[in-house]
Amino acid sequence: MAAIACGSSKQGGSTVTQNPSYRKELNTIHPRFVVFNSSDSSSELHFKLSSRELLYMRPDGINFSCNVLISFRMYSSYDSKVILDSGSVRLIDENNTGQDKFIIGKMNVRAVTPNSYVVRLKVTDLNRNNEVTAVVSIEKENDLNRQNFLVRSVATGAPVFRSYVKLGEELSINYKSQIGVTVFVRYYNREFPLAVPPFSVAEAKPFHYQPDSTYTLQLDKGVTKFVANKKGFYHIQLDTTKRDGITLFNFSDAFPDVKKAEDMILPLRFITSRQEYEDLVNSSNKKASVEKFWLDCTGNQERAKEIIRKYYNRVQDGNAYFTSYVEGWKTDRGMIYLIYGAPNVIYKTANSETWTYGEENNINSLTYVFSKVNNPFTDNDYSLDRSVNYKQSWYSAVDIWRQGRAYLQD
Repeated sequence: MAAIACGSSKQGGSTVTQNPSYRKELNTIHPRFVVFNSSDSSSELHFKLSSRELLYMRPDGINFSCNVLISFRMYSSYDSKVILDSGSVRLIDENNTGQDKFIIGKMNVRAVTPNSYVVRLKVTDLNRNNEVTAVVSIEKENDLNRQNFLVRSVATGAPVFRSYVKLGEELSINYKSQIGVTVFVRYYNREFPLAVPPFSVAEAKPFHYQPDSTYTLQLDKGVTKFVANKKGFYHIQLDTTKRDGITLFNFSDAFPDVKKAEDMILPLRFITSRQEYEDLVNSSNKKASVEKFWLDCTGNQERAKEIIRKYYNRVQDGNAYFTSYVEGWKTDRGMIYLIYGAPNVIYKTANSETWTYGEENNINSLTYVFSKVNNPFTDNDYSLDRSVNYKQSWYSAVDIWRQGRAYLQD
């Protein structure tokens, strides 16, 4: 997982993000990264950029081209100041047709087993004189964790920069060692509840690791084919006595977008009463019921359309940012993002995120702290530190939505 920001500084081992990575309107570039531990002495840092987010100019008066610089510095930890490795790559891509495409490449990093590292990246659009920064973790403590696998699309051959897959999507899974061995696939079909409000006590239920089914795949020179044939998640391992491996999730055909009426009802649980929610779920015409709910909130057809767009854009953004073993909007961070929007300031450390709404050190500001959870299926699982002190703010924010207005904390 990569944390993206417009600009950051170091304070006490934290990445202090003044223009938060979850305010996508402040970032014109949204690079994606994935790490592959290709050997015991090196790792590959794959990147993906969208041509739509880059400025193409004609420096020679003939060809339109972008001019991008990606640079990195690697450290032993978040609070280390000693640079262990650094490098950069310059990308010049010609695009005279203006057709949208992705620019995909990789950089090699001198990361040695059995250590972990923090890589700080800077992506600069030199034509526009605009940059974003990112932080990526490299985990090389063992040969079994998810970064020892690289998932590629069979159709394009390009790396897959997401943990979710579509039904029937053909993928190849590459393992670091070019060997012929058996990998074990543990399939889980589980339903998980959405996050409870920030003032409620969340009762953690133990996860039952016994899979619903298992099967094997054969690595041929370090590569095997994979297809998800049903909804659920697939944990792929070399050693079933451990919990390490790579996990691929299938939530729905439309994910991360919200397209079906049923998918529009579920996120409304945060702002509806139990009876309202049950009525929506049991409705024979779910699309009409959702529209009526928002129309009752706004009292106006045009306002209803606008508030629907804003609410479900946040749901989709939550899926993009916070998806772990559940859809992103269902998580603790997704819940807070959906109701309050993007925070004004984020402090990121190796094991936590602190979100502040409003001005820092202001008595009227609101702060949420999320602690990273050690989860064998994902590195994007964070748990909210809950408090009864959030109750009034939560109900005030929910009430604003129910009045047909998007809650936006200044």
